[in-house]
Amino acid sequence: MKIRGAKPFGSLALLGVAALVISGCAAGNTGAPTQSESAAPELPATAWTRADAAKVKDGGTLTLAVGSLPVQFNTSQVDGNESDTNSIMAPTTGGPFKIKEDGTPVVDENYAASAEVTSDDPQVVEIKLNPEAKWEDGSPITVKDYVAYWKAQNGTNKAYTPASTAGWEDVSSVEQGTDEFDVKITFSKVYADWQAMFTGGLLPESISSDPAAYNDGYRTKAVPSSGPFKISKIDTTGQVVTLERNPQWWGETPKLETVLFRAVSQDQQGASFANSELDALYISANADLYQTAKTRSDAKIETSGGTTWTHVTMNAKKGPLADVNVRKAVEAIVNREQIAASANTPVDAPAITQGDFIFMPGQNGYEDKAPKTDTKKAAEYLKEAGYEGSEGKSWTKDGTPLKLSVTVPADTATNIQRSEQVQADLNAFGIPVTLDTVPAATYFSDYVIPGNFEMVSFSWVGTPFPISSSEALYYPIDSESNFTGTTDEKLGDLYDKSNSELDPAKRIEIAKEINDVIWNYMPMFPIAPLPNVYAVKDGLVNWGATQFETIDWTIVGWAAE
Repeated sequence: MKIRGAKPFGSLALLGVAALVISGCAAGNTGAPTQSESAAPELPATAWTRADAAKVKDGGTLTLAVGSLPVQFNTSQVDGNESDTNSIMAPTTGGPFKIKEDGTPVVDENYAASAEVTSDDPQVVEIKLNPEAKWEDGSPITVKDYVAYWKAQNGTNKAYTPASTAGWEDVSSVEQGTDEFDVKITFSKVYADWQAMFTGGLLPESISSDPAAYNDGYRTKAVPSSGPFKISKIDTTGQVVTLERNPQWWGETPKLETVLFRAVSQDQQGASFANSELDALYISANADLYQTAKTRSDAKIETSGGTTWTHVTMNAKKGPLADVNVRKAVEAIVNREQIAASANTPVDAPAITQGDFIFMPGQNGYEDKAPKTDTKKAAEYLKEAGYEGSEGKSWTKDGTPLKLSVTVPADTATNIQRSEQVQADLNAFGIPVTLDTVPAATYFSDYVIPGNFEMVSFSWVGTPFPISSSEALYYPIDSESNFTGTTDEKLGDLYDKSNSELDPAKRIEIAKEINDVIWNYMPMFPIAPLPNVYAVKDGLVNWGATQFETIDWTIVGWAAE
């Protein structure tokens, strides 16, 4: 996926040049992941070097890479739901909850004194905001901002195009309590993953109350900061976004003075890191980057577990893939094990496949129900769809040959490698596949999101809240994050049941039913979970490879000597 990035934990997102962010929930109320009996080989949840604030140097610059500059700085809007955009915006935002290393959400006292359920029937959440919290212009963050944000995010006003309505669509009212810093949110039905809605991404009332500002007002300028840093410059010529300390920040003064995000194509990031132009390098499953990073003497490799999973998404709106049997045939042909091995083994990470549409391997609830590679079964599916042919030969229907295409972003080695392996498997079976290369910067906005593709293979970035966040990927058919053009109406009731079930064990059982339904209509198929593999310059502390933990940008920096 273009990973839509570090989105507030209530959403899934696309990652970088090839990933999107998902709104997510963990099994149960806390979001804390627990290991299943069939857990994958263990990696640490957080692998960065920890240091107390007193042992971090005051000042300095951190230079990081993104695949391209954002096309939208509002991460709540569908075009801003990319991993790179979320990474850039993360130091400028926050919310009543932050995520601990083990995936558990806890109150972030910078933004709230408390946040808790005060009534079960109806479900009411009360948040006591920190009166010192303020926007970049010095105005306080109040209940008015939450009221306007709810109205923009709940899906009732079609003038807004949110990346996800999860949670907010189930809110019946947002009201002031004892004062403007007391927010009372009443739900129309129980929403188990309510904490996921309050980890960041809130907008000032002036933006949320104006669809034009929400959708298009922040495509070339930054959303106002409510975090320790603010965006001070967006250099489209030099392709650099500069973040500086936010003078309105009320918390501990950040250790770093400046954070730079440079737009560097994936193919060039290794050379930039090797030349000391970058302080860190996201390697993921890129073997070339891994080898390049190891050549730098003043850096080390960090590997943690991840929430990112690769997949093949198929467009079922038109063409051959509108037939579910063709989609099932494609899944049966592609050798997922081989793709996982070729991706992870070269970076010394476990080579495992992803067989669940909601949970990650190792999480409680994970169940691998992916159909195994079976070319004989694929032939049966194609014949059921009306095609004639045989394995290794061409397949035709009413005289028209079956052929497909994969749209890939330029200069993204891992995406291209994965797509080439899909192409090779299908070609060998007798289904010719072309790779359509498009600009990385517009891969999502011009191709994935509007459905201008037959197949794409990017990554989804998950969160500690995987059940509710996954809904937007599959249901309803017109969800801003459902790029497949298809759904199954059974999912509506199942997601309603899961999102209103507070018993963790029962939620998992409902999630398994959801998985079964999705496997049956096969809008996409997961391939492999990606570990978080980073190379970081020696001395960088409190930043790096992590699975769930919220980065505390006030203590990110360079170790004091």
